[in-house]
Amino acid sequence: MATLLAKRTERCAVINVDHLHDMVVSGYVRQWPANDESRLQTDLGAENACDLALNFVEKGFNVIIDGVIGERLYKKYTEALHEHNFSVFLFLPSKEVLLKRFDDREVDHDLRVRTQELHERFSVLRDKLGWYVVDSSNQTPEETVGEILGKMAK
Repeated sequence: MATLLAKRTERCAVINVDHLHDMVVSGYVRQWPANDESRLQTDLGAENACDLALNFVEKGFNVIIDGVIGERLYKKYTEALHEHNFSVFLFLPSKEVLLKRFDDREVDHDLRVRTQELHERFSVLRDKLGWYVVDSSNQTPEETVGEILGKMAK
């Protein structure tokens, strides 16, 4: 989705936070369950994403940071990027559609379970966070990108 959106945005870079996490070759840990090391690596991914974003912005690029964040990481992004116009979009299709998408992709079981947990958490937090919420349950990727571009134009 981020790449599709970037292609419709002038001078745009995509920073995939998972790719930043994958740069840790020795000592890598999953982001969940949360522990001291997973928090350290998750924070490092967010910090590196912000540093890269700021480098691109300084050169006149728009930036899309593609990653999953909660309230704690949102504060980190806000602190680092507060001087720049940025928005956070929460993709929240229905749980049934989300799980079907995972089943169609043959994603590993742990990630499927984690996605259900995140869906439940974000469903509760969605109105508290003040983020743009996109329910892409019945949308094509192009329609979802169109909705995001519409919200960004406001």
